[in-house]
Amino acid sequence: TLHPQVNAPFRALELGAGTGLVLLVLGKVMERIRSMDRQCTEPVSFDTCRVPLLVNTVFATDFHPSVLANLRFNFAINFPAA
Repeated sequence: TLHPQVNAPFRALELGAGTGLVLLVLGKVMERIRSMDRQCTEPVSFDTCRVPLLVNTVFATDFHPSVLANLRFNFAINFPAA
């Protein structure tokens, strides 16, 4: 779980990712948390704001070249700025 008092880099690794669905969902959740963090204008209070996560990195792995190409495509259309 993402604990609001942890201010540390978050990394995830999915072995045999296939389409990358798990990491795509996780990436969208992390985007949502970051957008909530930017809306926090008060001093950090664990009741009203989250401590921003530092660096969020996800790694999706698989073996077959066509699966890797599909992974790249799925991430590119879901995270165009990444």
